[in-house]
Amino acid sequence: MKNLTEYILEFKQRKTKTFDYWKIEKAIKDCKPTFLGKNVCIDILWVPQIYFIYDKGWCAGKPNDDKKYNGIKLGETAVLFLDFFAEKKLFKKDIFKGYISWILPDKINDDDTNCDELESYLNKMSNYEVPAQGSWPAQKKIQVESYEELEKYLKEIEKIINTHNTKCDTNEPTYLYFDKAEASFNAKYKKTQYELLSCEEEIVKLNKQLEDIKKAASASDTDLTALLDATEEKIQYFKKKKDSIK
Repeated sequence: MKNLTEYILEFKQRKTKTFDYWKIEKAIKDCKPTFLGKNVCIDILWVPQIYFIYDKGWCAGKPNDDKKYNGIKLGETAVLFLDFFAEKKLFKKDIFKGYISWILPDKINDDDTNCDELESYLNKMSNYEVPAQGSWPAQKKIQVESYEELEKYLKEIEKIINTHNTKCDTNEPTYLYFDKAEASFNAKYKKTQYELLSCEEEIVKLNKQLEDIKKAASASDTDLTALLDATEEKIQYFKKKKDSIK
């Protein structure tokens, strides 16, 4: 039997390695043409996400600079989507069209190549484009007309992800999950990285303040010992907090 650590590591390394074809096929084949039209939208690929909670709302990824958040919630963000539309016609062929669309996560450094092959494939296969509207740029999509056609694309996407999207050891922000629950579970690693970064930023800021206080103390007769001690105490607090997070 696996111990808890082995299980958590396995989960982090993308335990689910395939799309949920049964769920996708059922949703699409249940999308029967109607005279008013019928639409089905499905999220099928995710990345971990953290949400900063406020008294009146939330924001994802990083907190608002001008507000203090009440807590951090674990979650996920969809990055690959399916959208199918079916409409019944009286004297014409029924309409049945589907689209694969994507908003792949941003890399944080040039060494992160997790999504490069996938992005290249999606752009190469794209055969439809939504024109730019206002501040929204044009968006490429892959258009299909049947579940069978869709599955061929998904099989290739799946293969690319399992071959090239593999940097689980560093928990890259571009590491993709086929299972929504896995992505949400692994948001705790994203939360830890944010908390460590926050501690480091506070320590840098306080060290700068400490240097400024020392310069001010040496340039005047004012006793700034209490302020020096308080600042050093804060520095030690964030150092201990950082160590406890690790």
